[in-house]
Amino acid sequence: MKQVFKSFDNCPALDGYHCQTNSLAKIFHHAGHPLSEDMILGLGAGMGFIYWQMKIGGTDSVFIGGRGNTKDFFGDLGKRTGVKIETVSTSSAKKAEAALLEKLKNQEPVMLFGDMGFLPWFEFPVEYHFGGHTFVVCGYDGKDTALASDMDQAAAGLKQGFYYPVTLEQLAKARGSTFKPFPPKNVMLEFDFRSFHKPRPADIISAIMQTAESQLNPPIKNIGVKGLRHTAKMIAKWPDLFDDHTLRMNLFLLYIFFEIGGTGGGCFRYMYARFLKEAQRITGNKELGEAAKIFSESGRKFTEIGLMFKDAETISDPAKKILEASQGFSLVADLEERAYTCLLETV
Repeated sequence: MKQVFKSFDNCPALDGYHCQTNSLAKIFHHAGHPLSEDMILGLGAGMGFIYWQMKIGGTDSVFIGGRGNTKDFFGDLGKRTGVKIETVSTSSAKKAEAALLEKLKNQEPVMLFGDMGFLPWFEFPVEYHFGGHTFVVCGYDGKDTALASDMDQAAAGLKQGFYYPVTLEQLAKARGSTFKPFPPKNVMLEFDFRSFHKPRPADIISAIMQTAESQLNPPIKNIGVKGLRHTAKMIAKWPDLFDDHTLRMNLFLLYIFFEIGGTGGGCFRYMYARFLKEAQRITGNKELGEAAKIFSESGRKFTEIGLMFKDAETISDPAKKILEASQGFSLVADLEERAYTCLLETV
């Protein structure tokens, strides 16, 4: 569907990598304080690792993700930029729409959570649901249609930004979805930029220390460097844990989680490497550039593992590649343990 009315002023449909950092970059840009997605990810201590096995619809599914600090990400980003970021949620679809329309009528772009399975610009199977997705609404026709801004989720690496008209009814369905995982609960973010300041060396160092400490000393074995080693052990057991269909599905999801699913490729490691390079320029700390090289190498290994299973649904014997993938996760664990240790020693 083509754009039929204009966006609010200074609301470009930015190309980007990850739905949350891209949405935030649009809001910061509109406020006149543009930050790179890489800096946003880094300041919020948003990179990490998790291995999580669960049942969805009676099917055994494994989620392997490269995000960290998901609970406090917005708050930590706000603290390090002077921006007050508040997450507003309601169980009432009527209240959610009223709050949204109040901002749209004032020409304010709004960052929302929504179930991708109900967003009309995506083409997913009818049973697909993911409510942790964010996008920005940045236009309104004054009646029953808004203008959303999002990115092409089919692309790896840098994704193309676009606008898409969406009815208020469609928005309500996506925002109020109760499907797991991560039902969106009508979440809307509110921002106060009056005390904004550019990232300072102390803010950057604080974020790096938070990330490194959380990944070296996680509360459970499924997270951080321990999580990477746990994954290396668990993936070797997958052929015994899952039937052939489930095994192939979970292996294919590695490709989606690492390359396609809004990670910027390499399971967020390329983004974090660029953050460290940007941080080096601001702080003058050359060791950050050395750590960036290690995370780039880690990202390449994640990409390699993901591409192994791009065709997992059709290859003759996917189990043959699992040992190689297990060794790859062990290598990533060694690389990142060295990188995080280096960061703690140098910042």
